[in-house]
Amino acid sequence: MTDSTGHQPTPAQHPADPDHQPPSPAQHLPERKSGTPKPHRWAALAAAAGAGIGSGLLGTSLHGHAWYFNGGDTVVPYGAVLALLLLASVCLFVGLWSRNSWVAVVCGAAAYLTAGALSLQLGSVGMITNNLQGTVWLYGIAVATPLTSWLAWALLRKKR
Repeated sequence: MTDSTGHQPTPAQHPADPDHQPPSPAQHLPERKSGTPKPHRWAALAAAAGAGIGSGLLGTSLHGHAWYFNGGDTVVPYGAVLALLLLASVCLFVGLWSRNSWVAVVCGAAAYLTAGALSLQLGSVGMITNNLQGTVWLYGIAVATPLTSWLAWALLRKKR
């Protein structure tokens, strides 16, 4: 339908057709299967190793914080728990980003190797000592890594 000038009327000029809707911009966009492309294998492994080393360094600096009660008899290692939460979230992110649960294992292994290197008692200095905080941090990495990898696997399987 054209007006007297030969132009097509705009949607605002359709008073007789209340059901006429202009096309939305989203109708012209191509469909995407997922939000981001899957990264290459080597890029995912490099990102996992870097994220694991970063988590190992940050977790080691955080693990020593603790609350002491009853004159130091009772210790609550909240820093080690927060460090493990940091590691688990980073491993889960890397596993979901790469769409491969084994990449989360690589991230945790890199964090464990980093924390292990920082726990070496070279001379009289070692960043992770033999106390409750250090024990929770080091053994917690070995527990949190497979659990996080399993969670990434379950979430990726559910998405398919």
